[in-house]
Amino acid sequence: MNNERTMETNVNKLNKEEKENVLMVLNEFSQEYKINAKAISMLAANVKECIAKVNEYIEESKKEHSEIPGLQQVENLEERIEELKSLIRAQPAEVKQEKRILLFPEHGTKEYYGTVLRWILYIIIATYGFFLLKYLIELLKNQQ
Repeated sequence: MNNERTMETNVNKLNKEEKENVLMVLNEFSQEYKINAKAISMLAANVKECIAKVNEYIEESKKEHSEIPGLQQVENLEERIEELKSLIRAQPAEVKQEKRILLFPEHGTKEYYGTVLRWILYIIIATYGFFLLKYLIELLKNQQ
């Protein structure tokens, strides 16, 4: 009998603790919801303001362009484009030629250093071979 009572009180304690935990979580969620709702309402108001400004701008631009007929606008635009083209053609084209010795290239460093070091090795071998042959020729002349 005592065991059953202690089990019931333990279950009630667990239920109370679970209820308190659930209430805390719900309170946190409700606070976050209120904060998010305020932010969403502020964003919606900002979007409405921006839409109103864009609509005003569109109406103003329609009023400005309604004075000139559409065909005349196209002709004016074509004239301006032709003027721009003639200005671009009139400007001298500047061609820069650069000759550089790259000790530290930006791209393809592995191939670059492989080639450079290979040629340096060839030059060293050629000079060593030249001086060795020159020495051998002088040695043969001295022996005769």
